[in-house]
Amino acid sequence: MRLHFVQATTLGAGLLAAALAAQAEPMRLSDVRAANGQQLTVEELRQMMPGAKVMSISYNGSTRRWTNDTDGKLNASSDNKGNTGSGGRMNTVAQGVGTWSVNDNGSFCVNIEWRSLTENWCRFMFKVGDKYYGVTSVANNAAVAMEFSFSK
Repeated sequence: MRLHFVQATTLGAGLLAAALAAQAEPMRLSDVRAANGQQLTVEELRQMMPGAKVMSISYNGSTRRWTNDTDGKLNASSDNKGNTGSGGRMNTVAQGVGTWSVNDNGSFCVNIEWRSLTENWCRFMFKVGDKYYGVTSVANNAAVAMEFSFSK
């Protein structure tokens, strides 16, 4: 009987590990395109972004929120759920200030000065249903797609 219990426990742990690995697999540009994601144009971005309340989920699982002020500035917060410190996971809320813009190439750009690092990126935005995904390149189908939501 003990052997069956060990086998069942090992099998259960293996299935759990496989399920977690499947969840951890990031969405890619190829997935966005397969879901008929539509890339937002420069005009759409320039109309949508001023005054938008933004929520993004970083690659490490942290949720960040800010509002795109009409003057190009922002004040951001992060739950830091995906960040780890020397003693394990950090669970304190982080605050940062920064800027946002829309480039002529159709990318949404953000610069945030957090206490311990500077976040500086540009993403091409795609809409899939009521969700948005940002990618660093429209030429690389393997580019990781970061999830966003925008509201006014």
